[in-house]
Amino acid sequence: MKSEYDSKTRKGKLVYPERVIEKSLGKVPPSKDLIDKHLQQRGKMFRTSLMLAAIFSVIGVLGIILKIINGFDNLSDWSVYVTACVFIFTTFMGAPMLSMATKVARGNWRRPVSRLSEIFCISGIAGLLMFLPLLWVLPSLEDGRNTLWFYDPGKVPAYSPHIWTSIAMIAFIFTALALLWINARPDFAILRDNSKGKNKLYSLLAWGWVGSTKQWNSLRIRLSALGIFYFMLLITVHYFLASDFLMTLIPGWVDSLYPATQAHNAIQGGVAILIIAVFIAWKWGGYQEHLGLDQFWGLGKLLFGISLLWVWFFISSLMVLWYGKKPNERDVLQILMFGKYLPVFLGTIFFVFIVPFAILMLNNVRKSFYGPPIIAISVLIGNFLDRYRHYSSAYSLDRTIDENTHRFANLPEIFVPSIVDMMVILGAIAIPVFLILFITKYVPIISLWENREYILYGSHEKYHHTEVLVEGKPY
Repeated sequence: MKSEYDSKTRKGKLVYPERVIEKSLGKVPPSKDLIDKHLQQRGKMFRTSLMLAAIFSVIGVLGIILKIINGFDNLSDWSVYVTACVFIFTTFMGAPMLSMATKVARGNWRRPVSRLSEIFCISGIAGLLMFLPLLWVLPSLEDGRNTLWFYDPGKVPAYSPHIWTSIAMIAFIFTALALLWINARPDFAILRDNSKGKNKLYSLLAWGWVGSTKQWNSLRIRLSALGIFYFMLLITVHYFLASDFLMTLIPGWVDSLYPATQAHNAIQGGVAILIIAVFIAWKWGGYQEHLGLDQFWGLGKLLFGISLLWVWFFISSLMVLWYGKKPNERDVLQILMFGKYLPVFLGTIFFVFIVPFAILMLNNVRKSFYGPPIIAISVLIGNFLDRYRHYSSAYSLDRTIDENTHRFANLPEIFVPSIVDMMVILGAIAIPVFLILFITKYVPIISLWENREYILYGSHEKYHHTEVLVEGKPY
């Protein structure tokens, strides 16, 4: 290790070869305050939050069971259910992408929040739980509906969309869980060596981790490979959900960009829900010393940029339908935007774009502790409304054709959720939250080994009458 500092230009940088960093990780003592925060008994607020999340999760599971008992014949009854299910994948499951993207950029500000974003991988279990009933809700290809798949009766399965979506979904969840476990193995080894009551559990989770150079190299290679697969499967899952479980149910809706649009919405929702999680950990979790203004500033800038990209996706899709002016394309515009769902459409634009754009463009708002979380709540509201106007209108659509105009006889009314639907929406939020809170009992919210690595990459240097933190990057 060596430090280079130029007193004339007042610029400094740290140069750490990767091999030195790997060997030094075993010599730098782990952050005792982080270990103590994780191992100590959780406070009353955490236990209360976990209990409330468990109660609301039970209510959500009861709502799912009541939906299943009611049957799968009427598609409109499942409008809100499908919305709630897809909402999990466009928020909770989009958060882990931040950890992978910022690791590629090797920004030091992301280290305190990368583990928290990876913990969201556990919410995939809730998404899979809510997705399974949809396999019985979606009609087979035998009803003659449009499809992106080749279908030959007797040769190609009529349930091709169900089969391929299920395979992609299971692979997606498995990759997410593997990503969380592999990245947390060094932390499990640290906790194994510093805890008393859970040695056996952490020994099992660490799986023989000793911190050798071979293991560190293997860790980085596996994380890179899993990160690539996670991104690919994120796109694939949203491609299947947007095409098979949405677009094919609205005749005339042909938009090759919308699956990518929904994947982008997942990343935007993931950043928003991560900001809220970081704020909770900073405000009430006792991590003020590790989560600072840099994290909120960095996440706020990301949310601002992704919100601007939302407009590009929206306008690119709108132009195809707007300038096409075919009767079925005009029907799609009426169903999704300018018909009965116009208030929902306007609410989507307001919460998911206008509010973030108008407020986050102010630097003093982005660079604050309370600005980004407030805007993140607005984005999550808009994200849900966006899913609602798409999936609710598609599943409550009356497909009766007027013989004179050859267009839909009736546009779908805004589907008003029932009590059971509200239970399902509550469960779609509470079940992932419960899983995240529960897993934090065993997985540290802030990565212990990345925090120790950060210590090696940082050095306090004298600058005039004060000291500044000089941060280095691996080369």
